[in-house]
Parts: sequence; C-alpha cells; structure tokens
Amino acid sequence: MYPDSSHKINLVLLTDCLVDPSAGGAERKIYELAGLLDKEKYRVIIASLDCEGTSSKDLVEKLGVELAVFRVKRIYGISGICQGIHFLFFLRKEKVDILQTYHFSSDIWGTFFAKLAGVKIIISNRRDMGFWRKKAHVLVYRLINGWVDKIVVVADAVKAMVMKAEGVDASKIEVIYNGVQGLDQRPKTEDQRLKKEIGIEEHDVVVMHVANFKLVKGHTYLLQAVARLVSQFPSLKLVLIGEDEFSGALEREAEALMIRNHVLFLGKRNDVSWLLDGADVCVLPSLSEGMSNAILEYMLAGKPVVATRVGGNPEVVKDGETGILVEPKDVAGLAEALSALLKDGALRKRMGEAGRDRVDQVFSMEEMVARYERLYEELKDK
Repeated sequence: MYPDSSHKINLVLLTDCLVDPSAGGAERKIYELAGLLDKEKYRVIIASLDCEGTSSKDLVEKLGVELAVFRVKRIYGISGICQGIHFLFFLRKEKVDILQTYHFSSDIWGTFFAKLAGVKIIISNRRDMGFWRKKAHVLVYRLINGWVDKIVVVADAVKAMVMKAEGVDASKIEVIYNGVQGLDQRPKTEDQRLKKEIGIEEHDVVVMHVANFKLVKGHTYLLQAVARLVSQFPSLKLVLIGEDEFSGALEREAEALMIRNHVLFLGKRNDVSWLLDGADVCVLPSLSEGMSNAILEYMLAGKPVVATRVGGNPEVVKDGETGILVEPKDVAGLAEALSALLKDGALRKRMGEAGRDRVDQVFSMEEMVARYERLYEELKDK
C-alpha cells in the first residue's frame, strides 16, 4: 500500500520538552509509539519546543524516526511567533499529514500554526486530570478545540473531565490506554546482589513507590502511613525511586517521623524494571492521576498495587482483584491496605498474578500502537 517514502503518511509528534525516555510520563510514550509504528506506512518526526532535555538526536534516530527542535521560550512571545512561522514552513515543506500534540504549549501553539499550514489532521492529547490548569488554560483549550480533529485521552475519567471542563462532545474524544512492554529479566543471583547494594536484606518486607517527588504524587501521606506500620513490621523497608524536587524535604520528614532507617531514597534510576523485582507491594498514593505508567509497570512485574481512587487508577487497578484502592490523603486507609498485603503472602501472589494477566489483556504496547494506527487510518479516510 505504501511502496516508497513518497506514499507514506508523514506524522509529527510534538511535545513541549523532549526528555530522556527513562523519565517516564508522556515522553516515554512518545518514544515508544514513534519506535513501534509501522515504518512501511509512517514517516515519523518527533518535534519539541524549547529544549531537547537529556535526549539526543542519536537516541531518536535509533528508533527509525527524525528529530526537529523549535526553540520556543514563550508561545505567546516573540520566540513563539518567529518559531511558529518556522514551524509553519516546516510543516508545508515536509508535507505533514498528521500533527499529534502533547502538553499545553504544544497543544495550543502547534494546533494554531498547523491549521495555518493546512495540515489535514490535528490530534491533541489530554494525559492527566488537569490538576495544574487554571481558568485561562481551559479557555484557550475551548478556543482551539474547534481546529482539532480528535482529542486522545488516556482514560475514561480524563474523557469525562474534558467533556465537562472544555465542553467537547464525546464523539470527538478517543480513549487510548497507555501500553507497556515486557520488562527486562535478570538472573536471581543478580537480583540478590542488587537488593543488597541498595540496602535491602533478605528478611525485609519491601514497599516501593516510583514517582518523581512532586506534591501530586502523595509521598508525604505514604511516609505517615509507614510510620504507623513499623511497629507491626519491624523489617519494613520503603523504597522511593524518583528525582527529588523537594531539596531533601522528604528525608527530613522521615527523620521527624523517626522512620529514616526504614526508608531508602534511591533518586532517579534507569533500572526500575529490575528494582521492581525486589518489591513485595507497590504503591501510588497520588492526589491526581491520568493513566499511571508506574501502576502498569507494577502490574506487569506481577506486584500487587495499593493506589488512590483518582483519575484513571480505578480503570487499571481492580479493587480487591489486582490491588487495593484507597481515598487520596487517607493515611489510615493507606496503612491498612499496606498492612493487609504485607501480612498475607498468598494474597500478594494472587493479586500480582491477576494484575499481570490484566496488563497482558488490556494494556499491552501492541494494543496501544494498533489503536493509534487505526485512528490515523480512520481520520485519513475521512
């Protein structure tokens, strides 16, 4: 159907800042989608505004895709206008058929200039519950949505939010769940060495939380819950993985709660899939969430999950089957759920296996990519 590059669909994935894929979030999904799309059908260009983060051109090109960077400091400023004109001519020169945008600046700036450039298909993303948005953000979205052909959301909860907040009809919104790929495996001897290296002893029971240190990720409530559990589980270790954006405030809080020797702060890691092997229970006490990649990776690793009942979490974690859902900021409920799992190995095993089966059936990377390709084909045919 697409015998040479001149017949391929030219697709641009535009994001605000292209960071290393190990950072997770939407950026990781951009890399994964770009790398797995059928290159016989699609010519893919990853584009970013303002910065490349820690990503490199070589890393992008290894995926079989191209990289374009537009240095936009403010989308409403001089750089936004100048780079926007550059972007407009870029879209025309490259004969871009589809523009897919991620994050607010790309959604607004990208849509505006793509419409001026005559791009036939514009797809916008909403990947969270809008906890960061102010009235001005919502107003601009409402103004620009008329130029968008489809809004992709990562959960039914996000779809409901977009319909209510932005006044978008359900027919214009496509739910495409995030997908995850199989995790790297390593020999058990290596597993034991790594545990010892990070401070986990053989007799420890381990709770793991993977998320950069942000208020929305609920770390403080988890520390308070652990403080309630250490007398019941003296060998409890809480492993926190993620970049510290609090300048050591959580470590000081652990000291104040007198649980510092029960908490391992590992910082940002590139071997999370391996570290998950050392967890007995995985947790995500977020105050708001779209579709958590961390939860999907927990479940893919066969770990039972304790998560808050927010956003898309209930669409992933089946309460009582693959994990336990609690209310956000509910320290007592969080402690109770963790306790129930830590004292029952059979329950952990049963929920972990059910979670892995659920990911295989509903949240595979193959299904995510296939749904995007079907969406592109449907919009192209229209």
